[in-house]
Amino acid sequence: MSAKAPTAPEFDSECPADQAEEQTAPDEVRTERVDLDRYVVVTDVPIGYVEWVAPVFVCYAGHPYRNSEEIAQTHGFDEAVKLVLDRDSRKRAL
Repeated sequence: MSAKAPTAPEFDSECPADQAEEQTAPDEVRTERVDLDRYVVVTDVPIGYVEWVAPVFVCYAGHPYRNSEEIAQTHGFDEAVKLVLDRDSRKRAL
């Protein structure tokens, strides 16, 4: 029996490191689960949080969580992430 474990692109001999970096944009927004009902919104650094408090998603701007500020509440997760991202882009523009 043989099993094949997936490898990260930067360690895969079939995919050179230069090509792996081209596939991911530096301004790409991602979310990571940090608690049961809480996600951190990350661009190149953590910029805020989205927390599920039924029936809404609560948006927080700032990092770390204890220093973040509630900025909005919405019914959709994607919309909540967009609100955190928009708030951060406006803050950087100032």
